[in-house]
Amino acid sequence: MLLSQKKITMTTNTFKLTIELVPSTVWYSSVYRYCQESNDMQKWHNIKQELFEKEGSACWICGRKGRRLEAHEIWNYDDVNHLQKLEGIHHLCDLCHKIKHIGLWLHTQDGERMLKKEKLVRQDVINHFCKVNNCSQEEFVKCEEEAFKIWREKQT
Repeated sequence: MLLSQKKITMTTNTFKLTIELVPSTVWYSSVYRYCQESNDMQKWHNIKQELFEKEGSACWICGRKGRRLEAHEIWNYDDVNHLQKLEGIHHLCDLCHKIKHIGLWLHTQDGERMLKKEKLVRQDVINHFCKVNNCSQEEFVKCEEEAFKIWREKQT
């Protein structure tokens, strides 16, 4: 069920930590929510246990230990047939996971409230991206703009 880590090549860099914007039609859909709604949280606990056994207690992307680990689902989207296929689930630290879901965390009022609750600010998330990818703030902005451009094109 778990895949080897993928890297995405941008114009100037190969980034280890990338932005993954999902189609708006599947916002708030996840394996966790499916397990919750189908009253089968044991299945979710089994998935989490498998992640700990295979990946240990470090973030799959940055390798950081000591931060809360969250399960990140990797989906393949077929834009023509409007299908999505689960390709893998990996443990990410909360900061890597926020980058993966940057649309929520850095571009909504809900995200702003949740960051504040966690005593984080937008810049903390951006700094993590830059540190993991050994890149500049300008490269982050370029990557973010490119991700949103692709996302907007796919929404139409």
